[in-house]
Amino acid sequence: MHRGFLLLGINTEEDRIKYSYATALSIKKCDKDAEICLVVDQGQIDMVPKKYQHAFDYIVELRFGNTAHQDGFHAMNLWQVFHVTPFEKTIYVDSDTIFHNIDIDLLFDCFKHTGFGIPAIAKTYRGSFINAGHESDLFEYEMHYKLPCNFNNLIYFDNSNQLAIEWFKMADPIFQNWRQVYANLFKEKRPPTFSKNILCNIVTHLLDVQNEVAVYYNQLYDLNLKDQQLWNKDVPSAWTDMLNYWITGDQKIQIENHQINSGVIHYRDDNFVDEELINVLSAR
Repeated sequence: MHRGFLLLGINTEEDRIKYSYATALSIKKCDKDAEICLVVDQGQIDMVPKKYQHAFDYIVELRFGNTAHQDGFHAMNLWQVFHVTPFEKTIYVDSDTIFHNIDIDLLFDCFKHTGFGIPAIAKTYRGSFINAGHESDLFEYEMHYKLPCNFNNLIYFDNSNQLAIEWFKMADPIFQNWRQVYANLFKEKRPPTFSKNILCNIVTHLLDVQNEVAVYYNQLYDLNLKDQQLWNKDVPSAWTDMLNYWITGDQKIQIENHQINSGVIHYRDDNFVDEELINVLSAR
């Protein structure tokens, strides 16, 4: 069974591939034999810095080109991952995610009952579950319009599964025409800009497959700051500006007084990935 992880590493004027590199290192730290594919824009394979290439088993190009070349929202290309993955069974991962002491076999086992799955639950850094149905900043629009509230930074799919085929087929026009989709669906209040998570939840809603795709994986952490159950509502956009955190070579990740012993951590804050973290992840 050929399985692996896939990351969108489309570069811009900033070095965004660095974050995919950190994700890949963290996966390899959990399982040195895990296979990872980096997806880049057409004609850009040679632009991947050589110092990063060792972390990826495959580097492939977008089959249909960068459909976000005008907007700059590179997650618009999510629909293409189905067409370029080299694996039979794939877990797509957002590049602002790290894996910490994760059993990769158990992770895939959590999705084995389905050919297409998306996590429906996630934890705060404190270890409590995010309440997506009650005053959630992350799911403000989903709750208002009664859409699914899934955490789409992880998406599992089997290339031979009919639901996976249908989901990515629907995602193609939804992602490429996201402004029109917003205008048609959101009449009372509308997201201010492109949101991959909202658009994924729209796709699941339009196909009416929430019960089929929801996976209750209890080791996913989402560090959207306003959903961390903080008493103070006046919070900065970057959680690293507010919360103390430590990352050490003994595989310890601690935020304030709470230690994350094991988890897939959607950290959402570019400041989290610095040379210290890269060195910890690179250490054997």
